[in-house]
Amino acid sequence: MNDRERFLGTMRFEKVDHPPFDNVNGVWADTLARWHREGFPLNDDFEGYFGISMLASRKMRYAGPSTGLYPLPAEKIISENSREIIKTDSFGRTIRDFKDSTTMPEWIDFPVKKPADLERIIKEHFDLSFMEERWPAGQDAEKKGWADESRDYILYLDGGCYYGILRNLAGVEYSSYLFHDAPGLVDELFERINLICLEGIKRICPNIKIDYLGFGEDIAYKTSTLISPGMFKRFLLPRYKKVCDTAKSYGVDIFYYDSDGNLNPFMDLYFEAGINLFAPCEVAADMDPVDLRKRYGKKIRMVGGIDKREIAKGKENIKREVMKKASVIEEGGYIPGIDHSVSSDISLENYKYFINLLKEIYGI
Repeated sequence: MNDRERFLGTMRFEKVDHPPFDNVNGVWADTLARWHREGFPLNDDFEGYFGISMLASRKMRYAGPSTGLYPLPAEKIISENSREIIKTDSFGRTIRDFKDSTTMPEWIDFPVKKPADLERIIKEHFDLSFMEERWPAGQDAEKKGWADESRDYILYLDGGCYYGILRNLAGVEYSSYLFHDAPGLVDELFERINLICLEGIKRICPNIKIDYLGFGEDIAYKTSTLISPGMFKRFLLPRYKKVCDTAKSYGVDIFYYDSDGNLNPFMDLYFEAGINLFAPCEVAADMDPVDLRKRYGKKIRMVGGIDKREIAKGKENIKREVMKKASVIEEGGYIPGIDHSVSSDISLENYKYFINLLKEIYGI
């Protein structure tokens, strides 16, 4: 079996030779630098080194239009030294990025500070008359390969990044105010994103079978969600449901939601919308796959869910953490992996032990 077949079979609770090995979120640059010092090859050949096939981002292809800001704001360097760079990014934010360590950037300023700013961005970057320009040049040449059901890569479309785009434009705090102070503008932004995503589904799905519809929101933190269930029902649920129902009408059955943090306040609403696959399932945020399967049964699918903190602690902790998940791995609907990218406190020896333990469970 190839990794696409393993992914689809696992998510449909079908018999597979083994689930894929997940490396979609990748490894920090700091981690790679450490591993190189510890003996990992400089060519970063994960599959050759570990003796496995990995489900990585290069094995996934996006088949739709750009669903975010179009055109993208130009990135501009404001200042730079040996330690850091301050720049405006592709959302128009001013950020400080650090060169000497892998970390989230520091957000200094956001382009949306008042409702008029959001109104301007909607007009300038979500103009629906530019729908054709959102499609990548040369995409038609790729479609013949996409239609081949024997393809070995995963093909997906976007269901939308609604809250995520608003938060990137305004920041978490001011986004929260906008739901109350300018609900009409938030609706307008979300509706335009929704229409763009629907256009992608309606154009691609009649002739090409995609493997999943994806969402990327980062809508939660360690203990809860960043907006209320009431806001979710008002602004997100109808749009999630619309794209899921449209994709379902073309035979799509996997709806993949990527968000850090504790999503538990929204879980029943996700299922109502049609969303059924969640990543990265952060254990520290009460998203442990064992507990989630007990709560929601086989209507939930998961990727991730291996506590990165335990993998950093050594073999005894690694074995205990992985074996906790063994029953869910065996049941299906779950691809185990580090619950986000691999951090630099995880040694090569510990990661290798983690992979070898999965190989033992998989019977490889």
